[in-house]
Amino acid sequence: MILTFILSSLFALQTNFSTSFSLQYDFSGETPSVAFSSEFRMNPSAFGRDFDLSISLKDTNLESAKLSLKIENVKLNLYKNISFIKTTDPLVLYMIDSGRDGIDIHVAGTRFVFSGDVMYVDTKVPFVQGVGLIVGKRNEKFDTALYGFQKISGLNVNYEFALQDVTNFDMENSVAMVSVAEGNYKWGVRYLLAGATNTSLALSPQYISNQNIVSAWYKFGSQPAFNTYVNTNFSFEKFSDDVLKNTEVGMDINYGGAFVNLKKTGFADVTGAMPTEWGKFNVSLGTTFSFMNFSGKFAYSFGKPAHNVVNTIGEVYYVELGRSFGNINLFAKYQKIIGYYEEKDFFFGELKFTGFQNADFAIQIGNGDFAGDNPFKPVVAFKINAWW
Repeated sequence: MILTFILSSLFALQTNFSTSFSLQYDFSGETPSVAFSSEFRMNPSAFGRDFDLSISLKDTNLESAKLSLKIENVKLNLYKNISFIKTTDPLVLYMIDSGRDGIDIHVAGTRFVFSGDVMYVDTKVPFVQGVGLIVGKRNEKFDTALYGFQKISGLNVNYEFALQDVTNFDMENSVAMVSVAEGNYKWGVRYLLAGATNTSLALSPQYISNQNIVSAWYKFGSQPAFNTYVNTNFSFEKFSDDVLKNTEVGMDINYGGAFVNLKKTGFADVTGAMPTEWGKFNVSLGTTFSFMNFSGKFAYSFGKPAHNVVNTIGEVYYVELGRSFGNINLFAKYQKIIGYYEEKDFFFGELKFTGFQNADFAIQIGNGDFAGDNPFKPVVAFKINAWW
């Protein structure tokens, strides 16, 4: 706050502020519990694009901050508890999703990143169009990657070769990738070759389950539009077994607001004609619709696993509805999972008032995350957002 005051005094900052307050009542226990949280953010600017500062406070603590300065052709960014480490290569050699403290510098198409035990440079190779180079250090280990993009006879060609822990050279730490696609990406194929099975990129969520990974797709039609795809992974020693076990094929069909998705994963576990004997598969369909001035969406899926948190065969029903009455907005969504041994119900509803000049107010019931194992609980939240 002292830094903000000094900058405001020196440079007459033009500042945008926003704040939010949340009061939540949880009635799921024997005794209702109450939780209160607040957030404050500011985004001032004194020199247009040459200066930017953003600060986020949660309750009374500094949650995150970013300061950007641009001097001539050099841009400097300072980060506090922000996810900013991500390389530009197709494999994404380095990417950290959690908040970090650090600094990056952009100059002449090159990015330098420094954050604790991680540092790297991501740059374009001089005199070679479309080719990039990454050299990085994490703790005491060094990594490098060479990647590029070329147009060849109307085809889009991406490629990369990455090597981790360069000083202790071992081909098991290497990954190579090449992708060839039609000019408008109507069809394409991507091949990834890893030095070893179960390879991980040390500072990235990229996980390579096998030595060879092949992905291909083909799109055709417009009304309806079709997208077909096949993905497989295999080792050289167990080619036929791995292909039967790990191949995934699918088709997505879209027509206006309606869709149908078909997917089958693995063929080695198909033992009969009944759905319970098909192994992993999924059939999904749905549509958007309007009804009595309500806009909505309906979806249904059947397969194994039935859901992210239900591993047995089963069904998932999903519906959402929304409508606006002037400055009053209603929204609700419901999901029911029917598994082989269990059922789960999810519900979320919101009533939002937006008629205020620089604020809105919402009343929410339930939890809005339907992807996790978090079925409906009697939770009521009151939220206020304001900006000026």
